[in-house]
Amino acid sequence: MRRGPHSGYAAPVAQLKVPAELRRFVAEHEGVDAIVQRIGLDTWDLLLVDGGGNWTRAVFLSKEQCEDVAGQLGVPLHDGWDDESIAKRMNRRDHWNDPGGQRRAL
Repeated sequence: MRRGPHSGYAAPVAQLKVPAELRRFVAEHEGVDAIVQRIGLDTWDLLLVDGGGNWTRAVFLSKEQCEDVAGQLGVPLHDGWDDESIAKRMNRRDHWNDPGGQRRAL
């Protein structure tokens, strides 16, 4: 339970809703791993990388939120880039030049 500011009572902590894009990614891809990394003062990045190197991401307000979402999705969670094989998997493909490559807006 969290205490609300200036309230003196414990406020219930609701379970965080998982973004639909992340649920869809896990449902449509195999071998998904999650990586949590700090990206700002009060922001954390949760990256999902599949077995083929495709990826998606979402930004959250705390590391705990990222851990909660990964737990709800049922994917292995890595604290930063502790597993070099995930970075290699993600960088193996040239998404911009390969047919069927994942392209993201700049």
